[in-house]
Amino acid sequence: MTNYRLLTPPDEIEEIYPYRRVWWSLALESGILFGAAAVLYIAFSFLSVRLPEAVLQPLNVLLAVLPAGLWLVFSVWRERSATEPRRRLLFVALITALVANAIALPFLDHVLQPDRWLSLANATNRIIGYTFTVGIIQEVLKYIVVRYLAWDTEYRVRLDSVAYTLASAIGYSTVLNLSFVLNNVVTPDVAIIQIVNYVTLNFVGSLIAAYGLAEVRFDNPNPFLLTSMIGLAALLNGAVIPLRSGLVNAGFSLVGSAPGVVFGLAISIGLLVVVAFVVSFLFNAAERRAREAAAREV
Repeated sequence: MTNYRLLTPPDEIEEIYPYRRVWWSLALESGILFGAAAVLYIAFSFLSVRLPEAVLQPLNVLLAVLPAGLWLVFSVWRERSATEPRRRLLFVALITALVANAIALPFLDHVLQPDRWLSLANATNRIIGYTFTVGIIQEVLKYIVVRYLAWDTEYRVRLDSVAYTLASAIGYSTVLNLSFVLNNVVTPDVAIIQIVNYVTLNFVGSLIAAYGLAEVRFDNPNPFLLTSMIGLAALLNGAVIPLRSGLVNAGFSLVGSAPGVVFGLAISIGLLVVVAFVVSFLFNAAERRAREAAAREV
């Protein structure tokens, strides 16, 4: 008796993306952080929650390291499950934190002291002043860390640039967060809003720098492009800092006596969403051009 076997074509195996998806990680980390800010703001500003003074600073310290904790869970830990994980992310974050603590903050706080001589300046001078102090120092130092620790050896695809610059942003903003909560006695709702402001502005600058670094590394070795991206990141810092503080000090209010700090927070969140969308579009366009160029060569 003849046995017949039904021959079926092999199942198509879906191509597995070998790297962690950085945009999804960024969305999760930012979303949870924004949610925490909303909950604490409502609790302390609308529900009049009060905590003992002895609890305030420990809680604020926990809030200060919350962004780093979220990044460790959704970025660093998730790299373990990727087929081709990115190395040295934690190293980049730690070195950036050390650079911020040893160089950036002491130089800004004790030498340049921009808040002392820019507080009474007009809007244009404040933007220029913060751009060439806080903005330039913050973005250039983060760029230097990524350039010399990851750019040459760890960049394999364009989105590696986003992963490493965001690692640098986490390191820098964590130092700012801790400096704020350790040197100011504030309620958790005030602390979390300032923390969100620091983190989002660092994310925004790093995303812009990420595009410049990726383009120079993979497609367009033009130093002017990278310089212009770093300059744009610094300029956004210079513009957002006085704009945000101006809205806060203007006394805008939401329902009842809610302080105008909410408007500053909205600017930070909106800026991050817009910049992430634009940079994601630019990265996708660059990847598409690269694929089309490779197809023409075949």
